[in-house]
Formats: sequence, C-alpha cells, structure tokens
Amino acid sequence: MALGPDKLIAAAVPGLLRDLIAFTAETIPLIDASLDFWNIMTYDLMNRRDTVTKHHTGITLSLAAVDTYLERGVPAVKAHLGFPFYIKWFRTDPKANCSINPLGCPTLLLEDPSTGADLGHAGGFCWVDNVPGEVATSYAKAMENGQYDPDDGGHYYWDPEEKIFWSWETPESIALKFPAIMEKKSLGGVFAWGLGEDSKDWRHVKALTAAYRRYHHLDPGSSGWRKDEL
Repeated sequence: MALGPDKLIAAAVPGLLRDLIAFTAETIPLIDASLDFWNIMTYDLMNRRDTVTKHHTGITLSLAAVDTYLERGVPAVKAHLGFPFYIKWFRTDPKANCSINPLGCPTLLLEDPSTGADLGHAGGFCWVDNVPGEVATSYAKAMENGQYDPDDGGHYYWDPEEKIFWSWETPESIALKFPAIMEKKSLGGVFAWGLGEDSKDWRHVKALTAAYRRYHHLDPGSSGWRKDEL
C-alpha cells in the first residue's frame, strides 16, 4: 500500500489468479473501503512457477486478472491497469518443438519446487539496463524479429537456436490495450513499473501517456478524479 502526495491511498495487487490468496469476494469489499484505487499488476503473468510459455503481460491474461478483481468487488473506476517497462525471457525445453507454436511450449524447470530457488533458466531486465551478456545475441534477434500475437495480445519472440522465449511490451502493444481493456472495462487509470526503467529513451512512457490521454478524452469518468501512476 502506498500513500501518494495528494493523500490518495493505493494498493498494488497481484495479477495471477494463483496469487490472489488474500483477495476474495469476501475480503475485497472490506479492503476497498480503505483504498482510493487498486493497481492491478497485469504483468509478470508468466514467472518461474510456470512450465509452459505465455505472454507475461498479454491482453487475454490481463483481462482475466481485471475481470477477477471486478467480479470480486473492485469498482471499475478504482481499478488501474499495469504496464511493465522491462522484458522477460525463459529457456524452453530443447526437446520440445516450439517452432510449431512458441506459445504454450514446455520450458525447462525454472524454479526449484522444494526451495523456490531460481535455477537460472529465466530472467528479465529493464529497458534502461545493459543487456546481460548471456542473452545478448538472442535479445538482438528478438528485437529484430519479434511479433505480435493477435489472438492473446502480446509481443513475443522464440529463438530457435538458443531456445529462449521472450515476452515484452512495445509502444504499439501498449496502445492496443486501451480499446481491448481500458475502454471495454471502463477502468479508472493506469500505472507503470516503473518510470526510471524506461529512462533510456522514454518511448514506452510516451506511448502510455499518449494512449491514456486519448482514453481520458473519450471517457473522462464519473468519479470526479483520475490518477495515472506514470
């Protein structure tokens, strides 16, 4: 929970259904009474606990997360959609033929099931960071050959040589989330994790700001205020 400079109280809450242990239909109305808005972390929707590839911030999974909170009692005008300013990668099982369908493809074991330890087969970094040397060649290919999935709404690339699946947000995919999620669900605002992570050229910040301003013009809302956490 965070207290903003204008005295608004927000909570950042998980997007994955398996992590919503404390956020039930019974507890959400009680929590909501103390909050001005909910920052729904519609990113990291694939992590080390997963065993097959998927978009870590795709439209289909983000919609599912938003719907869960709305169905459990979060008012749409208090729900904020999250945008990540970083890229994630996961090593796929070399025995799997991911060239047929890179999405839903088996990964290597990413996390020790007993200890939760990182097994070194997944990672991520911010746009302002230097690209880690171990994945630099694959990253360059992802930037050149990445593609958008029109079915589930996410930008991705699978590297057939190094067997690495990449998932990230682009300025174009950011814009597509506004008609698909923001307008469809009449959400109250947006936020990003985090501002400094895009400080290399600010292109994701600029894309998100522009898309939000268009949305705000189309639907100024009925609550009397909106707050975008950029």
